[in-house]
Amino acid sequence: MCHHARHHHSRAARRPAEDALRQDPVVRASDDERESTVTLLREHGATGRLDVEELEQRVGAAYEARTRGDLATLLDDLPRTRSVVDPRQQRPTRRQRHRSGHGWAAFAQVSVLLIAIWALSGAGYFWPAWVMVWWGFALAMRTGPRLLRPR
Repeated sequence: MCHHARHHHSRAARRPAEDALRQDPVVRASDDERESTVTLLREHGATGRLDVEELEQRVGAAYEARTRGDLATLLDDLPRTRSVVDPRQQRPTRRQRHRSGHGWAAFAQVSVLLIAIWALSGAGYFWPAWVMVWWGFALAMRTGPRLLRPR
């Protein structure tokens, strides 16, 4: 559990409306809703409402939740938070920041590393091509449609 003050001051900005979880309990939960629920659970743990063991159990259940109702039940016996923030003011999550880079930087770095290993090992058969072709193809399929969209 994190006790650094720099993490706690920004959590209020990432907090979604808890009512959204309770409105449509049979709707499938998104990754962002799971992350928001985990953030709320950690805040309740930090204030002493949940002990470490119960917090761990609830966080695990939040990540395994399939529906919004599953997430809402994890928060039922805890007081509701009062702040509701406009989604446009939310800071991007680590996953969203990672997606914004499209993975091309990591692809280039690993490719250079593989080519260096290949060159240092005698520069025979160009085996890095296998990794580079398939990884590049996967990145192109993942980011290609986004790159073609008008902004």
